[in-house]
Amino acid sequence: MLKNNVAVIYFDDMQIVGRIASVSYGKAITPLVTIRKDYSGIMDNVFTDREEFKATFSEVLTEMVAGVNRLPTVLYIGVPNQFCHVETQSSEIEFDRMTKVNKHHIQALWEDAQFNTEHREVIAKKALYFKLEEYEDVLLDAIGVATVGLSMVASVISVSNELRPVINSTAVNRLGFTDFAFVNLADAELFMIPEKDRDAGCSLIRSDFFSTSVANIIGDGVTQLSHFNLGMGHLVSEIADNFGLDYESARQLLLRATPTYEMLLEETYTANGDTIPAGIFNEFIAKRINEFGNRLSNFDTARIVYLSGGNYDQIYGISSVLANICERRFYQCQDVLNGATSYPENTLNALIRFVVAKNS
Repeated sequence: MLKNNVAVIYFDDMQIVGRIASVSYGKAITPLVTIRKDYSGIMDNVFTDREEFKATFSEVLTEMVAGVNRLPTVLYIGVPNQFCHVETQSSEIEFDRMTKVNKHHIQALWEDAQFNTEHREVIAKKALYFKLEEYEDVLLDAIGVATVGLSMVASVISVSNELRPVINSTAVNRLGFTDFAFVNLADAELFMIPEKDRDAGCSLIRSDFFSTSVANIIGDGVTQLSHFNLGMGHLVSEIADNFGLDYESARQLLLRATPTYEMLLEETYTANGDTIPAGIFNEFIAKRINEFGNRLSNFDTARIVYLSGGNYDQIYGISSVLANICERRFYQCQDVLNGATSYPENTLNALIRFVVAKNS
């Protein structure tokens, strides 16, 4: 079976993760090398230390390419949602008589759509859906359909022009890649959502350590992207302050909590030698999750919502709690082939599948 190597790297609030994998045309992914390194991170949408980020980025790349015989020509870089902007526009075309839609008509619709991307670099553009003048039904593809009029709703994803200089392009070229391309994480992670839910319209909430993003999706495209600066890292800090714990103990205890369970008075949680009453801790966590859910409920989301990011979504019972608060159905993102919910494995595989789909 024919195979092709794909190289991806992405960064979030706390880490840079890269992978080179072999992908068969049956879509089976075989990791060849995976590198993961922490760095000083992103706070309030700003790199804490830009030079340290560039150095760590180069270190991850150097270790990625070591020992890989067949290097892909392009490196795909996953960009956090808070650095991306989505704009949606509509355009339409009318015909004198019943006409079968072809690629030239679609191109005319694109030329008629006016996007405001000044000072921003476009990294993706997609036709989200089409409508025929005769019907109200939404079509994901209009090629070959006969109509007297056609409208298109399309979106572009862009990043600030300031992002490209942060990437160490010298290191990218020195290590053997001829070029690199940006990929929005939401645009890639939608590949973890079942196609039937994407086609019907759904939302994807990514919980990073210090930020949360909300993406609305239809088909294979993102229609809206928002974010706010609140993540599990803020909750870990609150736990450390309120219970007198060090940061690592607070983080471990949070992931052991069962905020949807009633606990006996004598039950406790323990991490790194620190022990706290389970009932009191669960009550504290439940209150903070409710606050997080109320924040999410202010966003315009679809009836079906998926969670990714490996942070808030790892707290026991979070899906049911958020579902009750937001009056939506919440699910954890899973690998579309094996159903796994592991992070960052799923995000890496979603990026790789995005690249394969983009180049197929």
